[in-house]
Amino acid sequence: MSDKSIDLGSKRVSDADAINEVISARAALAKVKTELAAVTKDRNELLVEYGDLQSARYSAATRAPDSRKDEAFIRVIANDVHGSMMDRGAVNAFLADLKNWNPNEVVLNGDIVECGGFLAAHHTLGYVAQTEYSWQEDIAAGNWFLDEVQKAAPNAVIHFIEGNHEDRVERWIVDQTMRHNRDSEFLRTMLSPKTLLRLDERGVKYYERGKHHIDGLPPGWIKLGKIFFVHELGGGKNAASKAVGTTAGNVVFAHTHQEDSSTMVLPGVGLVKAWNPGCLCQRQPLWRHSNPTNWSHGYGVQFIEENGEFLHINIPIYENRSLVGSLHRQLKS
Repeated sequence: MSDKSIDLGSKRVSDADAINEVISARAALAKVKTELAAVTKDRNELLVEYGDLQSARYSAATRAPDSRKDEAFIRVIANDVHGSMMDRGAVNAFLADLKNWNPNEVVLNGDIVECGGFLAAHHTLGYVAQTEYSWQEDIAAGNWFLDEVQKAAPNAVIHFIEGNHEDRVERWIVDQTMRHNRDSEFLRTMLSPKTLLRLDERGVKYYERGKHHIDGLPPGWIKLGKIFFVHELGGGKNAASKAVGTTAGNVVFAHTHQEDSSTMVLPGVGLVKAWNPGCLCQRQPLWRHSNPTNWSHGYGVQFIEENGEFLHINIPIYENRSLVGSLHRQLKS
């Protein structure tokens, strides 16, 4: 509204200047009311989401020691679930097996959420299909998966290695804050998978992709016993062979969505292997369009001996059925 007042003492109320001023004032008031209504609506929706988030409390898991030197135990590895893009049939088969294994450790080797929606700009290919679900829906799918994992393996220590899809959040935050450290950290507390998946409250150990977790290893790598774990370690049809050659040690990797393994015997090192157990996401996502994938469903299981020696097995899942079922039945008989 203008600060200029109009003297109506010597003018009729129907004077053109007065009428225009009233019309402008009413238009400005209507605009303010509309904007206020929109802001109020957004605020109320945010308050509801915040309330839901605050009420979604998870009991911290009872954590067993990370170092197991005096007992044999079982470890299960799951890769590439991709939240809203998970394959529910494959995931259900995995969860049924997980309950049967009752493992002591679970390694979630990255891309447990898809991170599309408003984060789709950071998808390498940038397909519109990545915007067909929201970040809230993706987080809800990730929380459902973690809930079910903790129900199926209530006594397991859970390790969550950040994948390139979780890393999209980091890249988006850096873009928005122009690398301002305090603003970046504030947005991480509001939007990061670690926060929204309640990993601290769940008792889940989170390994960020851009940080060193063990001296002498690249960022994003961890080592449990005699085995390295990392989300992304090359690609292509010879990914496992490249991985074991790069590592010169036993390594489990993800990212390629395809079951794979390779073996080498190196002088001074001995027998070393690399494994990718496969994925638990949709094998033919929409963004691949008519280009068929060679992705395969599966997960890994490791039997660790007291002295650290181990046996790793990739367990395939086909047509929503785990192919380890007969082994479980024979072990129980």
